[in-house]
Amino acid sequence: MTEKARITAENLGAGYGAQDIVKGVSCAFAPGTFTGIIGPNGSGKTTLLRAFSRVIPSSGILELDGKDIAAYAPADLGMALGFVPQDEARPFSYTVMQVVLMARYARTSRFAALAPEDYSRCHQALADMGVAHLAGRSIRTLSGGEWQRVLIARALAQETSVLLLDEPTSHLDLAHQMEVVSLMKDLAGSGRTIIGVFHDLNLAALSCNRLIMIKVGQVVADGPPADVLTPERIRQVYGARVVICRHPVSGTPWLMPVTTANGNAARPSCMKVLVISGGGSGSDLLRFLAGEGIVLSAGILATTDTDYQTASALEIPCVPVLPFSPIPAHALAKLKSMLAEADLVVLSTHPVGAGNLPVLQLLRDRDPETIVIHLPEGRDFASYDFAKGSAAKVYGDLCAAGVPCTPTCAGIRDFLSKETPDTKNNGS
Repeated sequence: MTEKARITAENLGAGYGAQDIVKGVSCAFAPGTFTGIIGPNGSGKTTLLRAFSRVIPSSGILELDGKDIAAYAPADLGMALGFVPQDEARPFSYTVMQVVLMARYARTSRFAALAPEDYSRCHQALADMGVAHLAGRSIRTLSGGEWQRVLIARALAQETSVLLLDEPTSHLDLAHQMEVVSLMKDLAGSGRTIIGVFHDLNLAALSCNRLIMIKVGQVVADGPPADVLTPERIRQVYGARVVICRHPVSGTPWLMPVTTANGNAARPSCMKVLVISGGGSGSDLLRFLAGEGIVLSAGILATTDTDYQTASALEIPCVPVLPFSPIPAHALAKLKSMLAEADLVVLSTHPVGAGNLPVLQLLRDRDPETIVIHLPEGRDFASYDFAKGSAAKVYGDLCAAGVPCTPTCAGIRDFLSKETPDTKNNGS
């Protein structure tokens, strides 16, 4: 049976003045979960969190533990829900301990003194956040990161079942970021409901078991990090291109931004260049040429090849095939079509066996003046031959027909510009 949600929102709207920033949001948050709210700047993340905490008014349905949140008395709300803002003004010279003790007054009767248990809980909260040594310091003397940890300690001292955090790691260094999110994960594991706003998508994916992505005040995705964080959605919502891999320790999604220039600044001639590579030999070349504003394609590549990953990240068209398998006829047919459309071909010298030898052989029928070979310094064709001499022979035949070789990416660029000072007819 599904556990009852701590916070439930249905068709929630919220904003400032007459302007609604959050529109029609429906979601629920169960005990024992750590949810990250993500989205670009100005998308409504903070507004949504403020609505949940009743800092700003809202429309629609908003319930806390099955009760309309508007019906809570301030003291009762303070015992049920804690809120950590991005920052908070420091107009008075309170000590750190005095600020954290403020979290306990919701649990005392009016005019009653705080009990030893209240002091003990506040000391523990400061220790949990690594700022116990600052207890007697004026809050005006704290750095941004120290102040942020004090605000989190104050919320911890409330001992609420729900904790809302607005960018809780924005002022923290790497070690303290991990301390905060690790503590939040532990609190969620003990049954609390943790909801945080994040700008760092990698940290959100590493920390949270659920992400809600917002754009223009509306939910566009809601689910596990691996389902929410996809390259297509990141582009749609953030306008950014990313490559997503798996974190080597946690297995969570790990986003790496990339800049793609494939044809974005194409030369007036709209030169089309096909790069034939494999075995990781073409990755640097693809990145270099993409930055030159040339319209690129990348031929046949195994899906486990780093050249394939680079081509995919740079949005360079290629023909993907399964690794360690003969190249299917349809893939070779597609390559022939790409060769026919290409103005020039760059052959990045790569390991060739019986499986991919047909790719190399197709180049024999091409005009040698439209081919250039990239052969690294100190290597020869024989070192790439795993086809009992057949590959080296094709490489050699191409050179004999007049195909130039160059050891550098700059040499490739010069050839493509019809200026080839460092190209050379050697390598046989």
